[in-house]
Amino acid sequence: MTQSTRMTPRSNGFNKVQMLVILLTPLLVMASSTLLYFSGWLTPDERVNKGILLTPVLQLDDLGLNLETVNPERQWLMVQTSANCSADCEQQVYLQRQTHVALGKNEPRMKRLLLSRSTGLEGLTGQYPGLEIHPLTGVSDTFREQVPGQFSEQNYVFIVDPLGNIPLYFTPANTFNDQLDDLKKLLKLSTIG
Repeated sequence: MTQSTRMTPRSNGFNKVQMLVILLTPLLVMASSTLLYFSGWLTPDERVNKGILLTPVLQLDDLGLNLETVNPERQWLMVQTSANCSADCEQQVYLQRQTHVALGKNEPRMKRLLLSRSTGLEGLTGQYPGLEIHPLTGVSDTFREQVPGQFSEQNYVFIVDPLGNIPLYFTPANTFNDQLDDLKKLLKLSTIG
């Protein structure tokens, strides 16, 4: 004769523990990821940009320029600052033009500006077509807080998006290739301008 085998149900305590694990796992993951994010722990030190990112981004108005006046076509801008434009300033203007041309098919998306207090720079616009020269007047306090004070003396180059935001700038320590790499990545990822 056969003896019927009965299946015994699992204990009620085990089911409760299993249910708690399932419910608490997403909460634990969210809490730990939030803690890691805000603590900065395990954040990678490497970065892909070679220029200096501005956080928070500045506005074109912070450089003393009006977006509607200098950029009615809504292009990207390379804004070089040089209070007294001498030989090193002219060399930087040349490098900016070379960077602009090296952008290839993205060249029409970019426009070059020089901000300077120097007079008699009209010859540069003839020598470097497409260059616009504007007076370097005052900058905002917000600008001074984020950018080193020697920016106007050392030919810094600020990148301005078509909406007037300044997310990035280059110092004289950045090479032609540094600027070109960053601009190519930026224009490839951007859907504006």
